[in-house]
Formats: sequence, structure tokens, C-alpha cells
Amino acid sequence: PAMLIKIPVPQPSASEDVKRLALQHVDDLISMSDGQVWLDSTLAKQGRSPPLDPSRSLTRVGVGADTRTCRADAPALRSVVGSLRFEFQQAMDVMDSSASSSALSATSAVGDTKAVRRRDAFLLAMHQEPKEMRKLSQECIALLAASRGHLDGVIAKGGMAGTSKGKEAMEGMLEYVGKEAGEIVQSIDLTLDLALDERNVLDEAIESYFD
Repeated sequence: PAMLIKIPVPQPSASEDVKRLALQHVDDLISMSDGQVWLDSTLAKQGRSPPLDPSRSLTRVGVGADTRTCRADAPALRSVVGSLRFEFQQAMDVMDSSASSSALSATSAVGDTKAVRRRDAFLLAMHQEPKEMRKLSQECIALLAASRGHLDGVIAKGGMAGTSKGKEAMEGMLEYVGKEAGEIVQSIDLTLDLALDERNVLDEAIESYFD
């Protein structure tokens, strides 16, 4: 304290600690609003890769704008992930309500099952093994398949994320659509964009694969 008085620098006090903690909280909030990814050890043990908890994660469009191969703000990607966070949150709400109430109507149970299955479909679409890399076009195809319900059948048959069934279904679909809509696939990787008519063509190719 004596040295601080000589220089002169204000001495630490209880009020200074309060200010510092308040500023730290503001800084933490700013960092969170910029984006955070919540990795869960429980999900990792269940085999999810990456073990990301979407209900606790937050991102802003624009992150990764310096990455040419698969930009997070690419218009093509934005066009197929519009309902992603809503789908996850709806499934989480369903699971929470199911855990707290055993008296569910048949209609409610069917809707709840569909919501959870759609969440699992998105998890399958996003699942990647360590060191596995995908092109932007492949990410778009996978997410489009999940959002349009094309992966629900795979999930129903046990093809969850991280399983051999799930991996075979995804690899087969990506290869098939890549051949059936090769020009569109190349265009996505080149322009980072996906027009509505092109998305419809991809949707038809995905549906054709699973028929």
C-alpha cells in the first residue's frame, strides 16, 4: 500500500473488486453474444461427434467468413439451416416435458416422437468423424436431407449419429446426390450460394436415393 501511495495508484478496495467483477461479467456477456460452443462430456461418452449441445450453444452468422471451403455465413448454408435451432429446442422441450409427465395423449406422443426423431436426424447430418472434412455442398445436402425429413427413416431403423448404419446411409446419399446433381454441387462449392430451383433438384435427388 505504501508503494502505491508514492506512485500514486489507487489502493484496492471492496468497491474496486465490485467494479472489476461487474466489468468481467460484461466482458463475459460480450464474448457469449459473439458466439460460444458448448461441448458436453456426457454427449461425448454417448458417441456424438462433435459432442455439441445446441441448446446451450450460440453463434452469429458471419463467423468463419475467412474460410473459403465452407463458410459459416455462406448463403447456401443459411438457406438450409433456418429451422435448425428451433427443431433442437422443440425436441429438448419435448424430452423435458416427457420426463416430468407420464400421462401423454396418443396424438401428443406421436408429435413428440417426430420432434425427437427430427433432432436425431440433424445430429446424424452434422456428425463427422475426427479429421473428416466435408465440402460446403456436402454440408448443404446433409442438412437439407434432415430438414426435409428424408433421414427420419434412417433414424427409425437405428441409424443414429455415430453408428455404422448412419454412416453408411450418409455416405451413400452424398455420393448418389453428387453424381445425380453434379453441376449444382460444383456450383455450390464455387459460388457458396444455392438457388431455390437448385435446392428443389437436390431435394428430389435425395428423395430418389431413399425411395
